[in-house]
Amino acid sequence: MVNRIWLGHFGQGLAGNPNNFGSTGKKPTHPELLDWLATEFIERGWSIKSMHRLLMSSEAYRRAPQHPDPKSLAERDPHRTSYAVFTPRRLEAEELRDSILRVTGELNLTVGGIPIRPELNSEVALQPRQVMGTFAPAWQPSPKPEQRHRRSIYALKLRGLRDPAMEVFNQPSPDLSCEFRESSTITPQVFSLFNSQASQDRAIAFAARLKRESDSRPAAIDRAFSLAFGRSPKLDERRACLEHWQSAFDRQRQVKPQMTARPRDVLREAVEENTGEKFRFVEPLDMAADFVPDLSSADVDAETRALAEVCLVLLNANEFLMVD
Repeated sequence: MVNRIWLGHFGQGLAGNPNNFGSTGKKPTHPELLDWLATEFIERGWSIKSMHRLLMSSEAYRRAPQHPDPKSLAERDPHRTSYAVFTPRRLEAEELRDSILRVTGELNLTVGGIPIRPELNSEVALQPRQVMGTFAPAWQPSPKPEQRHRRSIYALKLRGLRDPAMEVFNQPSPDLSCEFRESSTITPQVFSLFNSQASQDRAIAFAARLKRESDSRPAAIDRAFSLAFGRSPKLDERRACLEHWQSAFDRQRQVKPQMTARPRDVLREAVEENTGEKFRFVEPLDMAADFVPDLSSADVDAETRALAEVCLVLLNANEFLMVD
């Protein structure tokens, strides 16, 4: 367990194969440290939270990602197993979703309860699927925003219906045991995080929060940096954000976004097994009547939509996406 906790924070385990501690697995790089952490874990009452606190307050975790002599480090420690520097890592899929919801003020931190159904794009949610020789029902998200915006650990997972926003950021398949998540950098990640409707809605929610909590444009930018990066903006950063906000406002004043209607049913096509004849039927989406949509661009003014463009850039910045 402590090896997996270490892996989550440092990007690699003290023992290279978390699923294999036998003779065929990789030997620990720091066996004494691994034994000490295991002992601490037991003596602290098997508290995972305590181990998180211990590792995140350690000198190794708080080291800078740059070494004063990188050439010498590369020669002496090519695999970065000495932990002389901290190796930056991107937030995992669930961490990224929860972090965005936390910044926008939408994250529901309620503990326990039944699984929730996040909103998926309609191409995935309404696609025809088969389960045990019959039609699987369409994916219908939880009707209330406070239900949909709970932490990702409470999201319902179906093996035959992956969440594209999670899958593109290397969420492993539920079909197999995953000892180590791959970390890729691919173009669809940019499309998902910058162009998807979910990201656009999160940016709108972020902007609306800033408008509520700030009394001026500079104060809103300062608040945005504080929430997203945990720091104040530099002078050139504040100036660039304010300039883009103004130019986006001039453009958004000429635009009137339209509300998108949600479907109440979906038309299915199938082939009769015995005769081969095609037939159609309508599948009602019974939860659509009670669905409360998230805040969208059609619900806010041009000032907020313009600020949302700035917010979207901040949510796509390396400083937000990376742990370093």
